[in-house]
Amino acid sequence: MTRVLVAGGTGVAGRQVVAELLRREYEVRVLTRHGGAPFTEIEHALGDLVSGEGLPDALEGVDVVVDTTDGKTRKTRAVLGAGAENLLEAAAVQGVSRAILLSIVNVDRASFSYYQAKYAQEQIYARSPLDTVVVRATQFHDFVPMIVGPSSRVGILPAFRGIRFQTIDTRDVALALADAVSDDEDVPDGPVTIGGPEIRTARNLVEAWKRTTGSRGVVVPAPLPGTLGRFFRDGLNLVPENTYGTITFEEWARSDRR
Repeated sequence: MTRVLVAGGTGVAGRQVVAELLRREYEVRVLTRHGGAPFTEIEHALGDLVSGEGLPDALEGVDVVVDTTDGKTRKTRAVLGAGAENLLEAAAVQGVSRAILLSIVNVDRASFSYYQAKYAQEQIYARSPLDTVVVRATQFHDFVPMIVGPSSRVGILPAFRGIRFQTIDTRDVALALADAVSDDEDVPDGPVTIGGPEIRTARNLVEAWKRTTGSRGVVVPAPLPGTLGRFFRDGLNLVPENTYGTITFEEWARSDRR
């Protein structure tokens, strides 16, 4: 039976990847720095991506690595660089055959620092001697409450002006990553790109979130300055030709509240 190590397996996307791999009856091992077991069916292995400590043991007997790490803050950014280098080096030594990375659509065209770090992580994977697959996804549905959540406490629901999103459910993202694990054919020449089922304005999504949650906040148009705002306004977060997900934002929001 194929054994898969999931790095970032306790995160928003990683948890869904673990669940999907278990449904497909893979042996699943989650790399963690702190222990703990959100699923009783899986093994947790202690290891630190940045220092490299514990990685050889964590990768022993592993066939495929799935990397869903994010490192969004500057404090955790090293997991994308040194962490990827250490993980792939240890994986090669242990005889891992394939490594799969979750990334973001069009990061190679972004000036936003986090997206540039994700693209650098992709390049590390491209240089690896392993067979590697990069799956680029649009923003998750979870991105919307991340935007509106803090200010909703004071009754304000910001909706970015001039911006559209093609948000995708992490369960759909997990399907694509699990497919990359099970695909016995040659790895693709470039990234696999997937987007959510709908393209909607930021305002439309915020209003949907308000309806679903019963929030009494007021939807207020707001600017999104900087390089990330430019990336979104230019539509680089959209991949209408690569619709993959089927779970809509409303379906996700309702299930998330149960």
